[in-house]
Amino acid sequence: MEKEKGFRAWGWIGSIVAAVGAVLFMLAPVINFETKYYVGEEKIKNYFTVTLGGMFDSSVTRPWIMTVILVLIGLSVLFIALSGILKIKGKNAKLASNFAAASAFGFAIALCFIFASKEIFTYYADGLIENFNGASLGWGSAASMVLIAIAMMLSLTSSSYGETDSVRTIAEDGIFIAAAFVLSYIKIPMQTNGGSVNFQMLPLMLIALRRGPLHGFVASGLVYGLLTCLTDGYGFATYPFDYLIGFGSAGVIGFFSPLILGVKQENYNWKGVLWIVVGGVASTAVRFIGSTASSMIIYDYPFDAACIYNAIYIPVSGAISVAVLLALYGPLLRINRMFPANKKRLGSTAAQEE
Repeated sequence: MEKEKGFRAWGWIGSIVAAVGAVLFMLAPVINFETKYYVGEEKIKNYFTVTLGGMFDSSVTRPWIMTVILVLIGLSVLFIALSGILKIKGKNAKLASNFAAASAFGFAIALCFIFASKEIFTYYADGLIENFNGASLGWGSAASMVLIAIAMMLSLTSSSYGETDSVRTIAEDGIFIAAAFVLSYIKIPMQTNGGSVNFQMLPLMLIALRRGPLHGFVASGLVYGLLTCLTDGYGFATYPFDYLIGFGSAGVIGFFSPLILGVKQENYNWKGVLWIVVGGVASTAVRFIGSTASSMIIYDYPFDAACIYNAIYIPVSGAISVAVLLALYGPLLRINRMFPANKKRLGSTAAQEE
């Protein structure tokens, strides 16, 4: 195995340092808000700031919003540290790469949580802060987002999934994303207040199976999720939960891609079938967690009601996607052999086996 150099070898240290710096900057103003009231005809405005400690004050906002951000950063640091340790010891390069990809996932989600924190704060502030008039992100948030973005990019460089995008790759992603958009309009209503079964996760899972978890997360959560969020009209506060996590969850099945579409999987086989089911269930579970968090944080559902609401349609959508993948498994194997997503990786693996 060729020894890695530069950022690929030591970028994980910079990622940890950047993440720690991001948390420290949260001790500075995270959110600025103002109140407005009148004394006679005189308008009086007061300005306040909320820091990391203030985000845990239940009289200001929901305390566990900041808890989620800190947990995500903590898990991302843990994953990238494990990746770095494996690199130093020269063991299990694939596992080290997966840890780095998982770290990048966590940092990306934490970044979106911070970016949406103003909208989340504003959503609740009317009922919590008397005479609330408006809010904006503070300079502490800005600095934290920059550092988390740096940490995320350094994690990406430590992952072997950062292949160079070709015209064919971009075109293939575009076709799958367009298919997801079309399928999103084919709905089977399950509830009168929004829940419905659809088939949009299927092409997003195919991206992850073809290109790996990181590529699948970027295409599904960042690209498709952002475009869908902007066109659905529910507001950006819903993006981290319902879109980035919800659709980015399709990338989870990409972790099982070597076991499903690997060089040893030449024909329809029960092991590949098993891992499709496992990967599909894992992706669906992550989507369920994201949507349940959205129901609780954005729409103020109790935990049990949020679980029941999302359990009505998300598992059904996931089961349909898995069933179609199982039906298409044989053709997918043949297509992947004819048009491998990563010829270099496929060829090197085959050479090692010979």
